Amino acid sequence: MRKHGPRLAGALAAMALILQTAPAAQAAEPAEPTAGAARWEPRWNPSPWRDGVGAFEALEDDRRGSHPEGQPHVYVQGNAWRFDAHLEDRDGSDRMRNEVRGMKAADGRPLEIRKDETWRITYQMYIPDTLDATTSFTHIWQLKNSDIGTPVAQVSLPVVNGVPKIAARYWTLEDNKSHDFATADLAPIQNKWVSTTIEFKSGDDGYMRWVLRDGSRTIVDQKAEGIDLWWTKEQYNRPKWGIYRSIRSAGLQETYLLVKDLKAEQLGPATPPVKLPPPDRGPGAYEAERAGNIWEGAAEPAYCAVCSGGRKVILIGGNVYDYAVIRGVLSETTGTRQMTVHALVDGSQTFSVSVNGGDAIQVPMTGTADEVTTATVPVNLVAGVNTIRFYSHTARSPELDKVVIGA
Repeated sequence: MRKHGPRLAGALAAMALILQTAPAAQAAEPAEPTAGAARWEPRWNPSPWRDGVGAFEALEDDRRGSHPEGQPHVYVQGNAWRFDAHLEDRDGSDRMRNEVRGMKAADGRPLEIRKDETWRITYQMYIPDTLDATTSFTHIWQLKNSDIGTPVAQVSLPVVNGVPKIAARYWTLEDNKSHDFATADLAPIQNKWVSTTIEFKSGDDGYMRWVLRDGSRTIVDQKAEGIDLWWTKEQYNRPKWGIYRSIRSAGLQETYLLVKDLKAEQLGPATPPVKLPPPDRGPGAYEAERAGNIWEGAAEPAYCAVCSGGRKVILIGGNVYDYAVIRGVLSETTGTRQMTVHALVDGSQTFSVSVNGGDAIQVPMTGTADEVTTATVPVNLVAGVNTIRFYSHTARSPELDKVVIGA
């Protein structure tokens, strides 16, 4: 059995720091707008004790199951959220990731940062001296589109000319590279609570402002303007917190990150909800995004303007971890039925489909990413309740809208 003495001691020390009663440092904020102008409207202010990890849209806690003890890596500790990183954790062959993504509103739906909206996110973070800057990537905050793997902006811990730094950066599609627009020395802000503000316009001609403060002292207040922070056609941007790092850096240590006092505001009133098409309640129709289904790994529901119900399940396939399961498929008798798969397809893609754990059925589909394509295959159902798993071990599959079980 593994020994946990040093880790437990570290956790207790962090707990003591969290429970300190000293006043919280406040991040710098822009001057309030003049009368009649748009104002900052509160949209999200979660509580660790009330909301737990349910404050976020989704959890990415050792989603490859690499930690042999299966212990949680993202959890509430005192009045903060804690993210652990162990040396054996993996999210692919060359990296590890224990993060949360997105913000969940009080009604349980994700807060979707839409095109040309301006948001301000503030929080406090505790970076221990075991959370090192690295020569390869280490990210502790990201802004990502829900349907694109590359982040549009990050707060990272790079080594610059041999010096450990904390940096704010944005990415450009043209060269698929990150560009630091503000940096500070990392060592002076480790082992203490510091506050940060990330303000940005989520648009083709956007901006990002990063403020870092140690108590009343402003360390960084920099702004990058005229940058592209909108890479998606119909999805949305969302923030991520946690530790995402390459394992290809020497001297990595087991470590953690703490964040607390999370708050998100939008400039001007909340954007009206997008009017979505109603779900298809016809005979034998099962939406991929409906409650009770399973989305494992990176697979998750996302907005879809052309799908029935207004949502689809994205990021299915490409490995053994990212898959979706439609549960509760009813059949009055045992036997072969025709199943029509509705999906959005980028060129030619294939689902592997397993019914009730049976052998894979290949469902090739060809179409475009902006309209729903269908394919019909025979499936063997049992009388009663069935489950249908969509996956692919070799490549990304189509984005799943729904299935319809026919005669």
